Amino acid sequence: MSFAARNASSFSLLAVVLLAASALAMWLPALWTPFWGDDYVFLHAAHATNASGAPWWSDFWPSSPVRFWRPLSQEAYWRLIDAGLHGNAFAAHAVNLGLHLLASSGVALLGHRIARACAWPHAGRVALLAGAVYGALTMHLLPVHWVAAANNALLTLFTTLSLAAWVSARDARGTARVVLFASVPASLALALLCKESAVLTPGLMLVAAAFVGLRRPTIGEAIAWLASAGVVVAWLLLRGRFTANTDAAYELGLGSHVLRNATSFVAWLLNVPREAVRMAVSGERFQGSAWIAATALPMLGAWMLAFWSGRRALSPTQWLALPVFAVLAYAPYFLFAWNSYEYYAAIAVILPVIAMARGIAGTPRALAVAALVALSSWIAVEGTRRLDHPGLIGRARWAESTLQALERQPTPPTPLHVAVADGQRFYAIGAWGLAWRLDIPLQGISVARECPPTGTCLVIDGDGGSRWRETP
Repeated sequence: MSFAARNASSFSLLAVVLLAASALAMWLPALWTPFWGDDYVFLHAAHATNASGAPWWSDFWPSSPVRFWRPLSQEAYWRLIDAGLHGNAFAAHAVNLGLHLLASSGVALLGHRIARACAWPHAGRVALLAGAVYGALTMHLLPVHWVAAANNALLTLFTTLSLAAWVSARDARGTARVVLFASVPASLALALLCKESAVLTPGLMLVAAAFVGLRRPTIGEAIAWLASAGVVVAWLLLRGRFTANTDAAYELGLGSHVLRNATSFVAWLLNVPREAVRMAVSGERFQGSAWIAATALPMLGAWMLAFWSGRRALSPTQWLALPVFAVLAYAPYFLFAWNSYEYYAAIAVILPVIAMARGIAGTPRALAVAALVALSSWIAVEGTRRLDHPGLIGRARWAESTLQALERQPTPPTPLHVAVADGQRFYAIGAWGLAWRLDIPLQGISVARECPPTGTCLVIDGDGGSRWRETP
């Protein structure tokens, strides 16, 4: 190996080490985060289901309608957290870290298979860089302090396995080809059992096929794609049977919110945290805008450095496939009536990240791009971590301190009435958190704006203070 080749390899390796170490250091503080918000909803439900002795298959075939049918990444996953980890938050966050590593490894695998299919040099370096960049970038795309975010890591893992098998099977032969094609709809089925957005995977398969080279599809490819489409249709029918009406915030429609969601999508790709956007539009414009700039500019620099310097590394068709893949993967979220979160872009960013790795693999630019991505992610994650209410982590800290104070007091009688002045803050606890931590029946808790005339009532003021109001 020549001196120049050794240097090129060293730059790529150092970039991977920098990104991996940075991502791990960003995640470690999350290990000590308590459960909060939706964590308590799922944990309480899982504990009740386990206590009832319900079989595990019942999570996949519910007897009554549910809000979201995600049996693998929610019901079954949380039953494992309750039964196997005994509801330990530290252990649950450690499992989430493992899932994030698996998801990043899935991106690396897909990057390697795409690199081989495209006959790119340094396929191994492309794979390692793609996985490392994804692991660091999605530290803000995937909420690191929220156990319930496991569904995104599982979605990424099974989606990348499906796409990697799809790309690899094109050039495989014999039994390996059959096995790879058969694994495509199987992995897709697992992804669908984790999150609804996997319904777009057959479209992403077509974009991936165009990216690695347009050609007339073989019989095997046609069968694998039709089988995948069939899995999606079957899932849609089952979902219609198992789910009830969802929150109005998740309704799809056309209106001014499409532009808002499109703007948010661009922000997510530039590593801008949702909390920064919230600050910029809710009155703290200077602080929010400064935070947006601090995260977006390094990330924009990373994208530009990788893509401009490597602009000849991709064909015109591949350049076109990048935005098509990203927009298609995010498609439903453009239409959401209200909610728009950064982790919705976890799939959309996969192919652009692989293209970024292609542009910097084996070049000195790899280290510079890695440093810019790490800097942007650190500012995004650490800023989110330090925010007080109404920031997400600030609410989680408030919830834990409030629950600890309540646990030191005698168990309240039921029915327990809770008067909440700020519902957004109280979301971090919820009735499920009170039931779980205070060991009282969920049906014995009533949450309202004001206390009733009689009965035990917990008052939670707008500033987060709590007090008991006793009445005859």
